[in-house]
Amino acid sequence: MQISNYQDEAYTAIKQMILSMQLTPGEKVDKYELSTELNIGVTPIREAIIRLRREGLFDVIPQSGTYVSKINVDEMNQGRFARVELEKTIIASAAELTADQVDELEQQIALQGVYEHNQDYGHFFKLDHDFHELFYIADHKQFVWTWVQQMNLQFIRYRYLQLEINGMHWHHIIAEHQAIVDAVKAKDTRLASQMATDHLLAVGKDVKSVLTTYPDYFKSHESNEPQLT
Repeated sequence: MQISNYQDEAYTAIKQMILSMQLTPGEKVDKYELSTELNIGVTPIREAIIRLRREGLFDVIPQSGTYVSKINVDEMNQGRFARVELEKTIIASAAELTADQVDELEQQIALQGVYEHNQDYGHFFKLDHDFHELFYIADHKQFVWTWVQQMNLQFIRYRYLQLEINGMHWHHIIAEHQAIVDAVKAKDTRLASQMATDHLLAVGKDVKSVLTTYPDYFKSHESNEPQLT
């Protein structure tokens, strides 16, 4: 049981390091160094790397080593497409949110403003995640949220890079979140769904800037700009 716990701990820690760009795309990793850094045995680290390789977050190159995988734009595009289609339906049900849940959303938006002011993109990113998750929780779709997150690993990595870039206008994200909540408060399910769709699609507007800033973090592709319909 303890070994399994260590494996889960290593898996969670290394995965978070990849998603938050503490381990960058293309970076070579050493299981012994990770073991020392995380204070977890080498065997759980090795098992975690195997699991994360299956999820597309590591590449193993024979006679070279283990590398954090570069961001796959095709997978990012497809994962985001699925999320848009699901989330607009989830948020269309948001008229049933309780007053306490609406208050929680607005508190999150207020905190996002604080983190924007402080240029704290780590906490801003987490609140952005929590804001969307609350709609799935309210609609009793927590399993769906977990599944969507797993399917959107490439998109999550891209989003973190996007928030890191200066001048990406985080206040636009906050304004879009507020527009979604306003539609929910008005019990306008059609508008809430449309606002959610527009919000997620708007992410694509910054793709060229992210690719230009971090060209080595993405896999080669005929067209590195994902097109979402």
